[in-house]
Amino acid sequence: MIEPFSTLSISRQSELVGISRSGYYYQPVPESEENLKLMRLMDEQYLLTPFYGYRRMWTWLRQQGMRQT
Repeated sequence: MIEPFSTLSISRQSELVGISRSGYYYQPVPESEENLKLMRLMDEQYLLTPFYGYRRMWTWLRQQGMRQT
């Protein structure tokens, strides 16, 4: 919807479309393998123990060998 070589500036075009100018330039960054593994572990454990709070989940993750980086 935004044309880079238009007579209107990128700022004006993004304003008309309703997005921020930085939103036009944003390039999504894929999740790291480590982060995907961590999210999968947390999802699986949450399904088994939905009553775990963040402290208990953090302790469980450390017992599974996950360490802070």
